[in-house]
Amino acid sequence: MKKTAFVLAVSVLAALIVLPAIHSVNHFTGKATVIDRTLRVDGDPMPPPVPKPTPPGGAIEPTLRADGDPMPPPVPKPTPPGAVS
Repeated sequence: MKKTAFVLAVSVLAALIVLPAIHSVNHFTGKATVIDRTLRVDGDPMPPPVPKPTPPGGAIEPTLRADGDPMPPPVPKPTPPGAVS
């Protein structure tokens, strides 16, 4: 009896969880329903963004530039004899 009541309760709870999801989907019908989802706006488009002014002399923001090979990995410091690491 307890097992049957438990299975019934779990089945009812599962049906109550799934039931809202069943009604939220679009059902296919005999007639095709067309929904107009076109966005319409009124007015002129925004103007293009204003370019940043260039400082006199044509200087641009400073950038870091590296040339050559990368540095070798650091050499570990030797541990003195008898030291616990």
